[in-house]
Amino acid sequence: MTETYNKEQQEAMKKMMSFQMLYMLIMLGSLFIVITPSSRDAVGNLLNVVLIPTIGFGYRYPLLSIILTGVIIGVILSIPRYFFTDWVKMGKMQNTMKAFNEAIRAAYRERDMKKINKLNSMRMQMSMDQYQLSMNTMKPLLVISVLTILFYAWLFVFVGKIPYNYIAFPWDFNINISTAHFWIMPYWIFMYFLTEIVVSYFITMIMKYIDFTLRLRRISRETSS
Repeated sequence: MTETYNKEQQEAMKKMMSFQMLYMLIMLGSLFIVITPSSRDAVGNLLNVVLIPTIGFGYRYPLLSIILTGVIIGVILSIPRYFFTDWVKMGKMQNTMKAFNEAIRAAYRERDMKKINKLNSMRMQMSMDQYQLSMNTMKPLLVISVLTILFYAWLFVFVGKIPYNYIAFPWDFNINISTAHFWIMPYWIFMYFLTEIVVSYFITMIMKYIDFTLRLRRISRETSS
């Protein structure tokens, strides 16, 4: 039984390593596109053909274009991520981790070495289960992540081609979009990421509320019938 368990652990580790390698390759390739001006410009100019007439508005409303890009990416990321995440299993795992942390703190306070060793052996399996859940969620998002990088590359080209420098942001009506920074990042990048994060969060919360409300109603009907 122990031998079978060890083989399962080894297989799980191999799958995790393969996924990590694939993820790293995709991220490095995406990073190369963004940080290499020639690649970034090629991708951005290609997307310009489609995006300038649609969400680019012919450079007339650059802030709206940046916000719309963040909204689109937020929607594209949050909907598949929701459906590929096992929220029930994630909730159970969080409760298990909470109980585990309480148990191991109690074992250290009592200096119960036998219990500490047993819990530490359990920790590895729990970490693997947690990583497996995360990996199952991330797998379908790899292709979508590439799409977000393409949009990001387009924004670089879009901002660089705006025929004027000063535009209005909510907190300042006279900002040089080419040079102004919010802390360490350009204002337009900050606005893009802020929009994406907010949209992703609210879409996930709304979908979770609707999904779990329907599940509870279904369980209630099955219980009462």
